[in-house]
Amino acid sequence: MGKRLAVRGYEILEYLGSGARSTIWKIRQRDSGELRALKRVVKRHNADDRFITQALNEYEIAGRLGHPHLRAVHELRRIRRSLRLREVHMIMEFCPGLTVQDNRPERVEAVVAIFEQVAAGLAHMNAAGFVHADTKPNNILVAPDGTAKIIDFGQSCSLGTVKQRVQGTPDYIAPEQVARRPLDGRTDVFNFGAALYWTLTGRPIPTTLPKDGALQFKDDLAATPADQLNPDVPHALSKLVDDCIAFEPAQRIASMKDVASRLGLIGHKLRRDARNGAAAT
Repeated sequence: MGKRLAVRGYEILEYLGSGARSTIWKIRQRDSGELRALKRVVKRHNADDRFITQALNEYEIAGRLGHPHLRAVHELRRIRRSLRLREVHMIMEFCPGLTVQDNRPERVEAVVAIFEQVAAGLAHMNAAGFVHADTKPNNILVAPDGTAKIIDFGQSCSLGTVKQRVQGTPDYIAPEQVARRPLDGRTDVFNFGAALYWTLTGRPIPTTLPKDGALQFKDDLAATPADQLNPDVPHALSKLVDDCIAFEPAQRIASMKDVASRLGLIGHKLRRDARNGAAAT
């Protein structure tokens, strides 16, 4: 499989996974020996144009960002055959580790440490004028040393964008995404809160785009507080999640910067309590 794929200047090392019309590979730059990741997006049918567009969008937006908790995208190559764009090769930062979806932390302290980093990355992205719009456990990579990286900017957009179609993941999508209203930083607040809820409890919140296709009303969308499902979750953290996933954007925490600030205080207290507990024993 890897022998059929050639990328000028790079050695193909390992197949890492796949997504919608895309495959991810671990590659090594021949001159420097530096590791990178390759996202290969292939157009097989005319309907696949949107996947190519998402890759081009990811490259454009990621190129305007620079933050330790946002995956960097270094280069984009367009592969044409018979003068038609058939593939996109996106060369990205190689981020070792597993997604939160694949390796859900058991300790609340570990969850908070990861999501403090995610909040910082999203706050930076919003300050730069963009919404990630698809924060979920499968888009958070955690390295063996605990460093978290937000990945996949294919659905990202400028603040205030109204999408032409519904985009998002059912368990994490914000109501305004389903209603195709303008997206802003509070959309990321909702997605973030929904991802944090799942990571703390192992359960998704109810959203207006359920996976089973059943119609949901506003009154049906109240999530059981996280501290009722997981007694290790402190009330302040459960309240933070509730304030992130309010139905109306105006009722949510105003910005990811504010989320990061509140979560930082919670994390500080958890770490302090852990130190005090260890000292007492």
